[in-house]
Amino acid sequence: MSKKEQFEIDKNSEDGHIIHLKHQVKVNFDENYNYFIKSPIKKFFDKIFMYFAYGIFKIVHCIGFGFKIKNRKIVKQLRKQKTAFITISNHCHMLDSTMAIATAFPRTVYVPTVEPTMKIPFVRHILRAGNVMPIPSNLKGLVKFKKDCLEILQNKKVLHYFPEGALWPYYGKLREFKPGAFRFAIDANCPILPYCLYFRERKGLQKLFGKNPLTTLEVLPPMYPNNNLGKKDAIADLMQRSHQAMLEVINSHPYDNSRYANIEENLKENKK
Repeated sequence: MSKKEQFEIDKNSEDGHIIHLKHQVKVNFDENYNYFIKSPIKKFFDKIFMYFAYGIFKIVHCIGFGFKIKNRKIVKQLRKQKTAFITISNHCHMLDSTMAIATAFPRTVYVPTVEPTMKIPFVRHILRAGNVMPIPSNLKGLVKFKKDCLEILQNKKVLHYFPEGALWPYYGKLREFKPGAFRFAIDANCPILPYCLYFRERKGLQKLFGKNPLTTLEVLPPMYPNNNLGKKDAIADLMQRSHQAMLEVINSHPYDNSRYANIEENLKENKK
């Protein structure tokens, strides 16, 4: 994909995708699809795969993107409690899913993604082994997906959500959130753990390994549901608190990607 194609939005909305996936295979994600992997044998081999993949992730993240994790001790403290939690992050890197998985490792992290991602030949099998699961576009599949997500949390696993929705590579600002992750947090009565991804300019020898900026993931303190509120208000409250906390951190590490200037300008015009 050319840079020109990559930085064209497919509709005039923050929901518009920058990355356009092609060459998809036909797979039906419906009420019969197991979004939550329950087979003991499959879970065993997937766990082995993840230990192997984790080593690769560390090398690729470090060498290719200068990846750093700040405040990882917060994740370790939650892991020790052996309770379910939902991690969220801004969606601004092609490998932000693997970065989120690596940050919570060795806890099992399930990562919902848009349907087309799980229809890429060969890659879809690797993603599935890494507990990535599609968000179905049909109603019956969506009902089953939500049921399985709650079961994941009831089994004290971790969900990772991108509440912004669409992936905008190397976008240095925080977009608006959608309520899905926060609805699950209220239903399962579990905390939201915000991850803030922001960028650093390459310097010195780092410029020899690429042109894109280096990446930092900063873990924020967990956000707990306000059980004194009704469900609708509790979802809105948790979403607002999470967004505000992340916004303050990301704004304190500004990265202005000029390739998004036209998109931002068009979005401003549409809001008038």
